[in-house]
Amino acid sequence: MEPEETKARLRKVLVDSLELSLEPSEVPDKGLVQALGLDSINTIEFLIWVESEFGVEIADEDLSIKLIDDLDLLAEYVNSRVQKGEPANEPA
Repeated sequence: MEPEETKARLRKVLVDSLELSLEPSEVPDKGLVQALGLDSINTIEFLIWVESEFGVEIADEDLSIKLIDDLDLLAEYVNSRVQKGEPANEPA
């Protein structure tokens, strides 16, 4: 899956899961936590939707604000999980 396609799906999942009053195209690539005012409950809900949407499991040890805050990193992580079908290393 192409990273841009994954990011577009992630934007849509983010808007849908958190019922944001934004268009997916308005979601920034970076700084999501601050830009969207995400808290721990929002981020967990979003990640559950991501797991469901892409059929992957995000390993507990990979959970971090850095991963949630950057769509490029999250798309890379999701793509690596989809391709390998196994746990991925924490993004750099």
